[in-house]
Amino acid sequence: MRALLDEGRARPDPLCLGLDVTDNLNLIGDGGHTSSRLFVLGPPTRSAFWEIIAVPDIRKQGRAFAARLFPG
Repeated sequence: MRALLDEGRARPDPLCLGLDVTDNLNLIGDGGHTSSRLFVLGPPTRSAFWEIIAVPDIRKQGRAFAARLFPG
C-alpha cells in the first residue's frame, strides 16, 4: 500500500481509515483519478463500507465483486 500511496496511484480516504475507493471498489488516486485496473477489498475500504473487517463481510464483498467481473 505504501508504494501505491507514494506513486500517487492511491490516496487515503477522507476519514483516514484506509484507501479511497469508488462504490465499485476501484482505487482512487491523487487528483481523483479512478483506476480501471486496481481494486480494493476488505478493511482498507472501511471508510466507504464501514463494518468490513469480519470474514463473512469480506466474503460477501468479494463475491459481489467477482460477480461484477464475471457476470453470468
